[in-house]
Amino acid sequence: MLRRLVQLSIDNPVFVNLFFVIVVVAGIISAIRLPREEFPNVELGRVQIITPYPGATAEDVEELVTRPIEDALDDVADVKRIRGRSQEGRSTITMTFFAGTDLSQARAEVEQAVNTVDNLPSDAEAMRVKELEMELPVMSVALTGDRGRTGLNDRLADDLLAIPGVSRVATEGEAERRFFIDVDESRLRALGIQPGAIAQAIRGARASVPAGSVRPGDSDISVKTDERLQSVADVARIPLYPGAALRVGDVAEVRDTAEEGELLFEVNGAPAVLFTLFREEGADPIEVWEEANARLPGLRASLPPGHELVVTKDRTYNIRDRLGVVLSNGLQGALLVVLVLWAMSGLRQAGLAVWGMPVSYLTAFYLMDRVDISINIVSTFGLLIATGIIVDDAIVVIENVQRHLEMGKERLRAVIDGAGEVITPVTVAVLTTIFAFMPLALVGGTMGRVMKMLPIVVIFCLIGSLLEAVLVLPGHLAEFASKDAEDSRAARLGERMKRGYRPLLELCVRHRGLVLLATLGLFVASVGVARSMRINYTAPGKPSELQIPYELAPGTGKPMTFAIGQRIADRMAARLPEGAVAATTLRVGIISDERTGDLFAGTNQGRVRFQFNVTDELLAAYPAAIAALRDELYRDPDLFAFSVQEVESGPPGGAGLTARLSSRDHEQLDRAVEDVKDLVGAWEGVSELRDTRGSGKETFRVDVDQDRASLYGLTERDVADAVRAALDGIVAAEVAIDEEFVELVVRYAGTRRRTRAELNDLVLTTASGGVMRLDEVARIERVREPSIVSREDGKRSIRVVAELDQHLIDPLTASGRLQESWDREIGARYPDVQLQFGGQSEELLESLRDLPGSFLMAVGLIYIALALQFRSYVQPIVILCAVPFGIMGAVFGLFLMGYDLSLFALFGIVGLAGIVVNDSLVMVAFINERRADGLPLRAAVITGALERLRPIVSTTLTTCFGLAPLAFGIGGVDQVLAPMALSITAGLGISTALVLLVVPAIYLTIEDLRELLGGRRRRGGERVVIEELDVEVEL
Repeated sequence: MLRRLVQLSIDNPVFVNLFFVIVVVAGIISAIRLPREEFPNVELGRVQIITPYPGATAEDVEELVTRPIEDALDDVADVKRIRGRSQEGRSTITMTFFAGTDLSQARAEVEQAVNTVDNLPSDAEAMRVKELEMELPVMSVALTGDRGRTGLNDRLADDLLAIPGVSRVATEGEAERRFFIDVDESRLRALGIQPGAIAQAIRGARASVPAGSVRPGDSDISVKTDERLQSVADVARIPLYPGAALRVGDVAEVRDTAEEGELLFEVNGAPAVLFTLFREEGADPIEVWEEANARLPGLRASLPPGHELVVTKDRTYNIRDRLGVVLSNGLQGALLVVLVLWAMSGLRQAGLAVWGMPVSYLTAFYLMDRVDISINIVSTFGLLIATGIIVDDAIVVIENVQRHLEMGKERLRAVIDGAGEVITPVTVAVLTTIFAFMPLALVGGTMGRVMKMLPIVVIFCLIGSLLEAVLVLPGHLAEFASKDAEDSRAARLGERMKRGYRPLLELCVRHRGLVLLATLGLFVASVGVARSMRINYTAPGKPSELQIPYELAPGTGKPMTFAIGQRIADRMAARLPEGAVAATTLRVGIISDERTGDLFAGTNQGRVRFQFNVTDELLAAYPAAIAALRDELYRDPDLFAFSVQEVESGPPGGAGLTARLSSRDHEQLDRAVEDVKDLVGAWEGVSELRDTRGSGKETFRVDVDQDRASLYGLTERDVADAVRAALDGIVAAEVAIDEEFVELVVRYAGTRRRTRAELNDLVLTTASGGVMRLDEVARIERVREPSIVSREDGKRSIRVVAELDQHLIDPLTASGRLQESWDREIGARYPDVQLQFGGQSEELLESLRDLPGSFLMAVGLIYIALALQFRSYVQPIVILCAVPFGIMGAVFGLFLMGYDLSLFALFGIVGLAGIVVNDSLVMVAFINERRADGLPLRAAVITGALERLRPIVSTTLTTCFGLAPLAFGIGGVDQVLAPMALSITAGLGISTALVLLVVPAIYLTIEDLRELLGGRRRRGGERVVIEELDVEVEL
């Protein structure tokens, strides 16, 4: 079958050339269409349910909203985890589904389940169910000079949204628009009306007509409204009771205001409003960034005096930098491949081999476009891995055709015989490589889903390479193959290599027992080295962004929080080269911890974010600056807690150690958290230890004497509403006005009450129209309530989080040590508390659980392919001995270069299995053929090994040299991808050396064992008729 394809290629040059043209044109068109990004946008497998509950505390939201919804979700299938987050005014439930779940179907099931919930508070807003995606912003710009609500903000947002490729612009930090319903307290008292009645009237005035969705910040919230509630006058006209003439405007003044919100920004020391640009699906982020930067000068020129437009976040830097590094290394690798081919095979043969590279790449581009794979560092690295591999099959075919030409055959006969002789082992070799990479697409975890693109791209390249080797190359060889002077030079090089190789080969064959014992010793040593190496999620990349969330003492006001943040920023800037900090953004009020995904709210919560200009000077000064800054922050008495975090793009990995503790016993849970923190805090290499409880929020707790209140016709809700109206107001409703999310807040007019004494003097109106003081029916305490309540799988949950120094302790070691202590001691003290792990530990464990299975699947598929080709159960084992050789090389290479066993390095080791067997496969095939020609066993082994020396060395050098620039950082260092490139380069290099010396010894040893076990048995179907070879073997 395969020989017929070779004959077809030779007999039909028109078909060959048309096929080549079609591939080139289709590939170029597809390559132009492919968008660029840093990491592929993968499905996170999560569905989120958001339920606003205006005015409620975090604990009220948990009890009245989150728990009823969680109960309704019990019967939804394929749920891996349910995480609830209750915060003031909102419930957020995130459901994580098992890999492979149809998210559209899962979302439909979730919507059906939550629609059955009928016991939510009447003033809770409509639920919104959505799928979560790995949405990344392109860039953020800040308008400095004013936080007020101005037409300038709206105009700037519209101008940014008009940039091609921008899907939406999120605005943060501007004054929040609110309708305040300021109630005349004395008039309300005279009428005998409770403030809660006004709030209820406003809620009842809204019609259940969907008004679309609005996007405050990064949220997307469905709202319901009525056209009557679009202005101050609309609210004032609302009747207090159905059919009554008395309206809201008769007892209150309704004002449309803009007040400082919970979230505030300062950029480079000036008040600011932040605009974040998100790209459309399929849009190229670099093109969007370039277009935005081209428009910024014009936008700056249109600003009034005192305002400035500053780029605070450039999320395309890593895309441009990393793709640049990979492409630079790839081009250098491709050049090295060409040079190796020229040196080993001559210019003509090198040109014919390299001719297949564009065919393979363009085939891959076409297939990538069909399955929506973008140009990103993962797919580009897949192309880079393929650079050396895709010429391997061409090298083997060309080398064998050249060998037949050197035997004196005319060109057409040499091509037919030479290509036909190796086309089957070449095809099997490509299949073994495909089989090795294929299981990598099945690895679990978020990083596994991201890395799925790599094996797919490599497989696409190999498909293109095989098509070129079978359908195109033989036809080109029939036209251009010849034996010229340069080919003779390459042949002489080959002969010199054989003369140097033969003594070593004969020595290893003669002392094969000793060779096998030494090889086994090397493998055992590599296992010991591997056990001493740390296993980490990924190596850190270049520091383009840094953020430092921090927390001050409870009750600290925003001015002090801003001042401390500026102090942190000044300390960092003082330790870096001048101009290294492009922008500094201070955020106060609502802070997200990107390591855990948690939100913290309060005037004492802040975050400093740095955007760097990445230069060699910055990279040199950065490690020392970070270490010194950490030391200073630890000694700062004003800091309650902090965390120094390098901002990483791509899939979320989390903190180095994330321990999730959950329980229905809240007291046990709190004590267990403290014990875990005491334990972990004593470990070397642990920093920025914290938990997700936060400092909470100071508030008043009003304990109502219900019996006494009922005597006066008051309910507990009446009293609570009166207190809220006297403090910050009752959030009566949230409505969409002018495509904006607006709160309607009912409150008493005049000065806000802030002390317990002022609240005690609050006058309540009884049902009979009388009055009484608040302290007559209630006791008031100033307490600290949690600002956020987290739940995991139906239980209250708190996470203990820490950053790890990867040089001292890795995530798996940390989680294993904590689990051991928990099982031995801590868990026994708190039997109702459960411990689980998240963050990098969880991601690592999930991926590592699948990697051994993927490796075994790869080896199993390779074995099946080899067994079918060789019609033997034993010879595939000889060939597969190259796999442990490759693992040894990868481990030693990573260890000597100072790398840990990151996930990327482990992925490389699994993929290496299919690459390293190709050398031993072709060698064993030729040994079998020499035996079929009638050579004695030992002569056949030595002859077959010598004949395959030059192509084996050539294919190894092309693959290693193709990856060497990235592995050793010749064209720029990428700490994430370099370990994977190095594991393949070192593994293949050492494996090839051992294949050349050890596989012949193993082959002979197995034949020795056959004779011992019953003599040599003839295996049917192994004979291959080929031309007689004129080779002398010295024995």
